[in-house]
Amino acid sequence: MNPVQLALRVLRVDSRSRLSAVLTAAGVAVATALILFLATLPNATDARLKRSAWQEGAAEPHGVTMVTRDFFQNETVMRLDVTGAADPANPAPKYPGPGQVLLSPRLADLAERNPSHDLADRFQGEVIGTIDEQWLKFPEQLVAVVGHPPGTLAPEEARYSGYAADTSDFLLRFMAGVGIVLLAIPSMVLVASAARLTAARRERRLAALRLAGATPGQVIGVVTAETAVAAVVGTVAGLLLSWPLRYLGVMVPWGGGTWLISDFSPSPVTVALVGLLIPTMVVLAAVLGLRRVVRAPLGAAMSHARKRPKAWRLLSLVAVAGFFLFGLYTARETGGLGVLLASLAAVLLSASIVGPWLTGMLGSLFASMWRKPSVLLAGRRLRSDPQAAYRSVSGIVLAVFVGSMALTLLPSFETFAGGGRSFKDSVLFVDVPTASAAEQEQRVKDQLASSGSAATVVRAEKVVLEAPDGSSASGLVMSCQDAAATTRFGVGACAGPPAIRADAGQQLPNTGLKVKSSPPVEATDPQVQEISLPDGVPVRPLGSQDPELGGSVLIDPALVPAFTEHGESTLAIDPVNEADREKVRTALATALPGESFHSRELRLHEQQTMLGDLKRITAIGLGLTALLAGASAAITAASSVVDRRRTFSALIAAGTPVRMLGRALRTEAALPAMVATIGAGAAGTAVAAGIFTLFSGDTPVVLSGWLLAPVVIGMVVAVIAASSSGPMLRRIGAERISEE
Repeated sequence: MNPVQLALRVLRVDSRSRLSAVLTAAGVAVATALILFLATLPNATDARLKRSAWQEGAAEPHGVTMVTRDFFQNETVMRLDVTGAADPANPAPKYPGPGQVLLSPRLADLAERNPSHDLADRFQGEVIGTIDEQWLKFPEQLVAVVGHPPGTLAPEEARYSGYAADTSDFLLRFMAGVGIVLLAIPSMVLVASAARLTAARRERRLAALRLAGATPGQVIGVVTAETAVAAVVGTVAGLLLSWPLRYLGVMVPWGGGTWLISDFSPSPVTVALVGLLIPTMVVLAAVLGLRRVVRAPLGAAMSHARKRPKAWRLLSLVAVAGFFLFGLYTARETGGLGVLLASLAAVLLSASIVGPWLTGMLGSLFASMWRKPSVLLAGRRLRSDPQAAYRSVSGIVLAVFVGSMALTLLPSFETFAGGGRSFKDSVLFVDVPTASAAEQEQRVKDQLASSGSAATVVRAEKVVLEAPDGSSASGLVMSCQDAAATTRFGVGACAGPPAIRADAGQQLPNTGLKVKSSPPVEATDPQVQEISLPDGVPVRPLGSQDPELGGSVLIDPALVPAFTEHGESTLAIDPVNEADREKVRTALATALPGESFHSRELRLHEQQTMLGDLKRITAIGLGLTALLAGASAAITAASSVVDRRRTFSALIAAGTPVRMLGRALRTEAALPAMVATIGAGAAGTAVAAGIFTLFSGDTPVVLSGWLLAPVVIGMVVAVIAASSSGPMLRRIGAERISEE
C-alpha cells in the first residue's frame, strides 16, 4: 500500500482525522482566498492609473491638452480643455471637436439633475456623449473634456498643467503589503491549529509504524500524502472563493471611488505562485513536525515530555528588532517596501519563538508558588508542554499586535488633518501673477455681477518679511478689514495707523524690515522685488488664532506700494450665501478658464476622505484578523482536550471534578495570554511608531488609553475560547476510561 492509499484509508476510517482534514482544508481555503485577493491590490492600483494616464497635460503637434481641477459639492472634477487629437502613443477616448463636450456618466447625471448655473454652465458647448468607464480612474470619477478651436490654448501652460489623476498610490500599496503579512500569518496559524486537532493521535500512529519497521522516508511520505490531500483541496477551494470575493472588494471605496471587477483579476503568475506556495508550506510544516517521530519513535509512542525551550530564544527579539530598523532605513532611503515587509513578517514570527519560553517560565512560577488545584494543574501543563500551551493563544497574540498597530497609526495619521492657507474654510482662492492680478480680479467681479452671484472678492499680494537678523516670515499684503472678512488671522480691532500684524511670539523689531515679493513656484527665472520699510513702523500683535498661523504676518497695503512687476498674488472669493456656492464656482470657471480654485474646506474634506478610507480598510483587516484568531483559539483549545484525552480520563476516574478541569483549562489559556498580549501590544505600538516615521518626519505618534483595548479583549477571547472546550471535556467525563 503506497502512502497515498494509506492516507486515504486513514481518512476513511478515522472520523477525527477526517474532521482535522476538513478544518485544515477550510483554513487553507480562507488563507488562499485572502492572500490572492490582497496580492491583486498592487495590480488594481496600476489598472486605475493606466486607465487614467491620458488625463495629463500635453502640448504636441497633434493637439494640446490643458488639465485643471474643479470641484462640485466637495468632489473633484477633472477638466481637460483640448484642441486637436489625443496622443496616439497614450490611448484615450476620442477628443471632442470645437464647441463640443464629453462628460463622464456620473458628471452628466449631476449636470442634468442640478440647476445649470451650478454645474452645466461651466462646460460651454454641446454635450455629444459620455466617457466610457474604461477611461476613468474609478466609475464615479467626474471628468469633463471640453473641445476648443486650434490655437486657443497656450501650449506652455498646458504642458505644465500636470496630471488630473494621481500618478502613484504608495499608501494603498503599503497597506496591501502589510495586509498580506498581517493576514497571511494568522491564516497559517489557523491552518496549523486545524492540522493539530489530532496531532497526538497521529504522532502515536506514526510512531507505531516506525517501531513496526517503517523507514523515516515512508513515515514522511504518509504525512505528506495525508496533509497534501487537505492542502490541495483547500487551495482549489480558496482559488474558487477568491472570484466572488472580488465582487465584495469592488464595493470598498478608496481615494474617492470604487473599482472595476477587472481591477482585481490576478495574473496567471500570481495564481500559480499562490496555488503552489500555500500547499507547499502547509505540507512542509507538517513534515517538520515529525522530527520526534523520526528520531525517537519510542518517546513519541509513550508521549514522553518534550524538552523545555531555552533562554537563547530571547536573542531572536534583538535580531528582529535590528532587521526591522534596517527595513525602515531601506524604505526611507529607497522607497522599496520588500525589506520592510519581510522584517514585519519576522517580527510576527518571533512571537512563536519567544512565546513558548515565556509560557514555560510562567508555568514554572505558578506550579512552584501556587497551591490552588486548578492553577496548579494549569502551571504543570504550561511547564510540561509550553509549545502546545502557547499555541492556543498564538493567533490571539497576532491579533493584539495588529490591533495595537492600528490604534497607534490611525490617531497619529489624524494629526495630519488641517493645515492649508490662512483663509477661512469657505473662501475660494487662486494664485495668479501679480502683473495680471488686477485685470483678473476685475474679470471675476464682472462675471459674478452678470451671473447674479453675491460674493466678496479680495486681492492679496504674497510676500516675505525679512528682519535685520536674517529671519523671515511669509505674509500677505492686505487691509485689516479684508483680513478680518476672509482669513483666520486674529486681527482684532482695525482702528489706528497702518501697521504690521504678527503673532505675539514672533518678537518683530520695528526697524530694518524688508518686504520681498514671492515669485510663482513655476517661474523658470524668478525675479524678486524688494521694498525697505521705514524705521518705526508699527508692529501690532495678533489676537487668539489658529496655531498654524503663528509664523505668518499681515502687512497693511499703505506700507507697501503695489507689486506690479514681479511676484504672485492671491484672489480670494467668499460667497455671501452657502446656497450660491456652486453658482459662484461656475462664475469663476467662466471668468478664469483653466484656473483651479481651492479652499481649506476642500482640503479638510479630502483629508477626511483619506482617513475614512484608512479606517474602513483597517476595520475590515482587524475584523478578519480577529475572526481568524478566534477560530484558531477555539480549534486549538479543542485539540488540547483531544490530545490529552487519556490524561483527562485518568484525572476524572481518580475523582477530579470536571468543573475543576474546566477552570484549569481557562487558567492555562489566561496565564500566557495575559503576558503575551501585553508584550504583543507593546511590540505593535513600537512597530507602528517606526512605520509612522515614514510618513511623518518629526511628528510624534499619538498614544491613547485605547491601546489597552486589544490587550483586554485578547485575554477575554482566550478565556472564552478555552471555555468552548467544556462540552468536549464533559463528554470525556461521561465515557468509560477503558475506551482510551
